[in-house]
Amino acid sequence: MVDIPAPDPKAPLYERAATQIPSIAEKVLEAFFARSAAYRQLPHQLVDREITEAVSRNLQVFLRALREQRPPAPEEMADQIATAVRRAQQGVPLDVVLSTYHVAAHVGWLSMAGVAEEDEIGDLLATVPALLQFLSAAVPAVAASYLTEQQALHAERREAARALVAALLTGREAEPLAERIGLELSSHYVVVAVRVDSAPQGSPVRRLRAELPKHALSALDHDGGTVLLPTSAERLDDELADAADLVRKLHTAAGIGLVGGIAAAESREDVPTAARQAADIAELVQRLGRPPGAYVLDDVLLEYQLCRPGPGRKRLARVMDRLAEHPDLLHTLRVFLNSEHNRHRTAESLHLHRNTLNYRLRRVTELTGYNPADPADIRLLAASLIVHDLRP
Repeated sequence: MVDIPAPDPKAPLYERAATQIPSIAEKVLEAFFARSAAYRQLPHQLVDREITEAVSRNLQVFLRALREQRPPAPEEMADQIATAVRRAQQGVPLDVVLSTYHVAAHVGWLSMAGVAEEDEIGDLLATVPALLQFLSAAVPAVAASYLTEQQALHAERREAARALVAALLTGREAEPLAERIGLELSSHYVVVAVRVDSAPQGSPVRRLRAELPKHALSALDHDGGTVLLPTSAERLDDELADAADLVRKLHTAAGIGLVGGIAAAESREDVPTAARQAADIAELVQRLGRPPGAYVLDDVLLEYQLCRPGPGRKRLARVMDRLAEHPDLLHTLRVFLNSEHNRHRTAESLHLHRNTLNYRLRRVTELTGYNPADPADIRLLAASLIVHDLRP
């Protein structure tokens, strides 16, 4: 068993190491740059001043804690924590930030070994537990402060992105908000209106956000919301196809019923109009009880037009009003339409005798004035039933 001695506060090795801190800091920086592109991209003045000072402070804190045989005190970590917060603001990845502590420990210990005499091996060995103790205190503290700042930055960016989406959807000035989050606005957008069924076990918003592509702008809450997919004239068709794939992914992630109405805006000024159309499509699909999935205007073109106000819609509504007091006839007509006007399939679905079905269809003709057996009349009856189903 190796006996590791306690550090000697007056060991000459530690005194010599303290005088080597500036040159050790330079070696640490060289190692940083050799291993990390993130640090090479930082401004030159920042590297020369702030990072060099941070490395030097860490070495000083370590040597002081080593001599006093204790872990670093919280107040001694304040500068390191502040530096970690700045790295989060600068977008340096957390793994890169944390790796710098291990790089500094490695380079620093090798530098200390390089100035150690043969009779100082015990003093050098005593630094190993102290170095591990320093890292076990510094790394969690730095990681916690970095993550706290990163969460705050994400929340701020998400709110700014929501404000940007709101501005685009309402036609208000969006450029200042885009500049705030470092985003360049696109000339074209695909708008996806997401509608989610009530979730029995909490909101699926977090799962939905995780499925969004990086370029998406979104404003989502517990019952859905709007997603904007920036694109260009050349990629508009591809983005429409990608939007349909996205809705399918969102439906899977939600784990409950989800529909997406999709519309294209061929200019930034068209976004509000496209958003209203996408929302109308999604609402229409939900009210019609269609299966979950992605829908564009062509998928519900007739229904979309029939729900627009006008004299034709009123007249169509009155046709089905004549069956309102006869729910059995209304249901029979609905099944007949869903069975593609096939009387045999309709009778089987309703568990009716063929003669009973014929009687009910004749009654539909008597009450409405339109014959389900006539191709022109059945189209009108189908349209009237849609208007009936879409009533508030």
